[in-house]
Amino acid sequence: MSVTASVSTLSETEVSVTMASRTVHPDLLDESSVLVGLVDEKAVEVTTVCSADGTYLYLSASVGPILGWSQADLVGRSADDFVHPEDLPVARMGRLAALRSQVGVVTASRFLCQDGGYLWTESATRQARDPRRPGQVVLITSVRDIADRKLVEARLERLAMTDPLTGIANRTVLMDRLTQALKRMQRHKSVLAVLFLDLDRFKVINDSLGHKLGDQLLMKVAERAVGTLRSSDTLARVGGDEFVVLAEGLADVAEAIHLAQRICASIQEPFDLDGEAIVCTVSAGIATTIDSRHSPEGLLQEADLALYRAKDRGRNRAEVFDEELRTTAIGRLGIEQMLRQAIDENRLRVHYQPVIDLTTGHVVSAEALVRIHGADRLIMPDEFINVAEETGLLVAIDEWVLGRAVEQAAEWQRDLPSTDFRGIAINITGRHLSDSHFAQVLADSLTDNALPTGALSIEVTERVLMEASNSAMNGLRTIRALGIGIGLDDFGTGYSSLAYLRQFPLDFVKIDQSFVRELGELKPEVAIVTAIIQLAHALQLSVVAEGIETDEQLRILRDLGCDRGQGFLFGHAAEPASINALVHERATL
Repeated sequence: MSVTASVSTLSETEVSVTMASRTVHPDLLDESSVLVGLVDEKAVEVTTVCSADGTYLYLSASVGPILGWSQADLVGRSADDFVHPEDLPVARMGRLAALRSQVGVVTASRFLCQDGGYLWTESATRQARDPRRPGQVVLITSVRDIADRKLVEARLERLAMTDPLTGIANRTVLMDRLTQALKRMQRHKSVLAVLFLDLDRFKVINDSLGHKLGDQLLMKVAERAVGTLRSSDTLARVGGDEFVVLAEGLADVAEAIHLAQRICASIQEPFDLDGEAIVCTVSAGIATTIDSRHSPEGLLQEADLALYRAKDRGRNRAEVFDEELRTTAIGRLGIEQMLRQAIDENRLRVHYQPVIDLTTGHVVSAEALVRIHGADRLIMPDEFINVAEETGLLVAIDEWVLGRAVEQAAEWQRDLPSTDFRGIAINITGRHLSDSHFAQVLADSLTDNALPTGALSIEVTERVLMEASNSAMNGLRTIRALGIGIGLDDFGTGYSSLAYLRQFPLDFVKIDQSFVRELGELKPEVAIVTAIIQLAHALQLSVVAEGIETDEQLRILRDLGCDRGQGFLFGHAAEPASINALVHERATL
């Protein structure tokens, strides 16, 4: 429950207005002429005058069109009679806060309409001198309809808890339920199983049929898988064609294997996609435990390793994690060694992807992305970034990228003074945010290169924010205080929540490319992207769309009011010289 002071006290005018054309409560008719001067009858909102205890003394005529009541219906009655019971504590606290404060107070609550329904409203309440009684105050409240905003918030809250395509649980819900299931094992000794499912050769099917039918297939797979589960089981979508089943209270490992086989058998039955029979199979990796000390992440990792073995052994089968697979995980150490060697031998490279102002078409910034210069090719982050983060090497890599990127940004400041190019963005980890010295590292790097703080932005993922500690939160605030921009990367990929937009000191959000990709084909994506843009703008945040690849996607995003964008339509991540050329090329648009 929160009350936010955000409305300044308005001037008070005492006027006498004839009430012949107004309907008011008979008992208050003789006093209404002096109260009406406190109300702006021209405002589109409903304006009310209440006594300190919340009794309506006067309401503007707009109460009829907006809430359905006549003025006489409400005058003399308590405002509490028209507030939804669940919202009464907030409404009363707002009234009390307004009485104690010289500034206005804003609250949101549901107001009872004349037809019996409730309307979400926002009330801005301030105190004013009661012109009838010297030394006493009344409360002036402007009430406006926020039903549309609440619909947007509800849509985004659903997005935060469910996979937007299939409607089943997302990773956030899965991890929470898995954590709770492990805690319950302390009291109820039974087998807990995690099944990692992946559609076989889905990329081939998706590329052959197109993304639209590919998404239809994913929805049908989820629906069919749910039909094989118990009501107590959880099915979550955690990736493009990846699903996870959480099943607790099993008798033994054999029951988990039987469950996986049942899912595999149900999915291999033909699917009807626009009249065409499509056969799809699924591979499953199973991890089980009877130990409540097992970590949720560890179980998922074990199930994932078992899934890889199922793929290697021919697909359309289920495999159980065992000690043999545990030794296979040791192979990841090879990646770690490669990373350490690349750092020691200075084989890291920074490439830059341009960010475009969607209104002007000009290049306004660039995102710094790390690569490793291998013997015969560039090694992309998806091959090493997870190991780098798990081992802590990502901290050193990010700091190296920071140094190179800031140096390059300073060079661009000198080379591109007459263009719209303004800055550079880097990605950082949660460990950096928790490091009390990292903000100073940023500041020193900018000072050493004579670069203004506004020329640098950092980007953090939703997962980083979800796991953020108090020290990480303090780190964000310190970075923001330096004038460095902060962006929420990959918004909408499973951890998204309105809480992040309210709680953290953000400047922009980046819409994940999974929503942008289908903008030209699926209306739900348009609705989701619209909601994200509207909410971000309402919170004074700018919006960057990732993964723009077609002119149609660009047109839709411009129409929706998206501020900036990046993607292959504008340019791949490349050497700095490519950015220079693109800046000059687009400066003429």
